[in-house]
Amino acid sequence: MNKRIKVIHIVEDLKVGGLEKVIASLVLHLDSDKYDVQVYCLVRGGAIADELTARGVSVRVLHLKSYHDPLQVIALARIIRREAIQLIHSHGYFASTFVRLAAFLTPLPVMVTHVHSTYTQFKKRNFFVDRFLSRFTDRVVCVSRAVQRFVIDDEGIEEQRTCVVYNGADIPPVISTPEERMRRKRQWGIEENDVVIISVASLTENKGYNLLLDAFERASRSRPGLKLLVVGDGPLKEALKSRSADLLIEKKVIFTGEQEEVQPLLQIADLFVLASLYREGLSVALIEASASGLPVVATQVGGIPEIVEEGANGYLVPPGDADRLAGAIERLVRDPDLRKRMGQQGKQVYEAKFTQSKMVRQIENLYDQLIENKTHASKS
Repeated sequence: MNKRIKVIHIVEDLKVGGLEKVIASLVLHLDSDKYDVQVYCLVRGGAIADELTARGVSVRVLHLKSYHDPLQVIALARIIRREAIQLIHSHGYFASTFVRLAAFLTPLPVMVTHVHSTYTQFKKRNFFVDRFLSRFTDRVVCVSRAVQRFVIDDEGIEEQRTCVVYNGADIPPVISTPEERMRRKRQWGIEENDVVIISVASLTENKGYNLLLDAFERASRSRPGLKLLVVGDGPLKEALKSRSADLLIEKKVIFTGEQEEVQPLLQIADLFVLASLYREGLSVALIEASASGLPVVATQVGGIPEIVEEGANGYLVPPGDADRLAGAIERLVRDPDLRKRMGQQGKQVYEAKFTQSKMVRQIENLYDQLIENKTHASKS
């Protein structure tokens, strides 16, 4: 029997987030008979690192102090060589840059880089480095066609080096009785007949929470029993709480903090909103909402239109437009039949394009193809 292929997934850290959930889905569900998978965290671990460790995945934290220390690059190269790693799958710009530099000092393994967003905030030197290193990368995986366009058009990476693998999520069916749903609502101070909006994202500027609070305030004027669940954490938490107080909606906005399991909250919600302003690769939270049967309102940013089909499973609005966002929310709030119809359509979109099994299968096929190519090249 052939030995398993040694694979490492490498990332800066593994806190709770969309990128981190994708890594967890892959390492937990890649064929264990074929692949020996480990995870390397360059800087620190996190909640998902702890979860993976508890489930038997080898997670190694390297506690990197600086990305500019050549000795650290050499140290990582030694680990790759000693462990006889055959395939490296990196996630995020800094981890991908660091590990590709280290890979130069080893018998070059198969190199896969996973791009999870459009890094429009980066400088020209970042683009130059990524473009240069892509020449020594077997495949650049893009989470959406919008990300692929960014990689090709903005970074200047050759199209033939890229491919699109949509993020996938697994939402197991959970039978929730009306009594259980009501209990969960009351846990968060929500009344039985309240209409619940949920947004799941880090509390950062790009996620557009100030815009969402403005839109929610307008929508709530004509609907007293409207609640907003803000699920996540981040540097803007206190500022957003102050903003909700200024808008006199602090009793209607519930900040849940970071939640490792969002499904119980999705089950008590009636619609999902994502108000991203300028960057979004392919939101895992948006996929999870669709899988849970929620209609969505989201902005026309990045890969979002590849999930949300306008008028079918939700509404798309221009980024930064609080009036349009409020209007879309209001249409769904006042029409439960529309919410149900769009939610059902969202499930169909999820099942057709964004399941975890589809994502894992595509990655396995990519691994097999690249390893076969590398094997043939070494023999020729």
